[in-house]
Amino acid sequence: MLRTDHLTQVDRRPPVVETPLGTVEFSVTLGSEEQPAKPNTVWRLANGSHLYRWRHRTATVDLLLGSIAVPLWGGDVPVPTWPAIWQVQAHAGLSGLDISAELTDMAADACGGPDSGECLAAVSAENDQFMVSIGGPDYDLLALQAADARLIPAGWSHQMPVDGEFDNEYGVRYTDPVRITWNLPGLATTETARLCIATAWCPRNDDQPAAWFAVDLPLDTAYQHLIADPA
Repeated sequence: MLRTDHLTQVDRRPPVVETPLGTVEFSVTLGSEEQPAKPNTVWRLANGSHLYRWRHRTATVDLLLGSIAVPLWGGDVPVPTWPAIWQVQAHAGLSGLDISAELTDMAADACGGPDSGECLAAVSAENDQFMVSIGGPDYDLLALQAADARLIPAGWSHQMPVDGEFDNEYGVRYTDPVRITWNLPGLATTETARLCIATAWCPRNDDQPAAWFAVDLPLDTAYQHLIADPA
């Protein structure tokens, strides 16, 4: 994902995003093996973003995570947005790949659940003060990305569920209260898959759910902001 020879190694801590309503935690499963929360190596970029790396006999998993500021519309002030860009590069055949994000330790007065839109798979939580959303591509967008074959393998285009198909092995799964999992097909040796999962939050506003719009974020846009030189 990035050259690391010019980056500074830091403590090996699990990647998390602290929000007003709880902590977003991540997990990745290669085949049937869930990877440990603590990565093998962590680097810090000059702008404050972090690159986390897990090394497994079948794949190298990279996670680029940090805070960015992207105006939403009409010059509005950006809301806090934390993209998490995952890259899984296979060294051997992988039977499947699962990547999850979950809002843990949720505030007692908050409630949440699925909150998806067109080409967006998302979950949101809210109370009287704040809204937190977590989102990434839905299966329709994944199918389009597979057809392009730039972010994920072309072979995935025939394995994503179609409209009205709920028993497919692959796709996006929601677990109460605020957990979202991308159940993805396997990778052949040397194949690579990339996925962007964004977290955002804002003051509660039913008429303008800015956090929900903020997580509908293209991977390329997120990547350019996460690696940008510090101001």
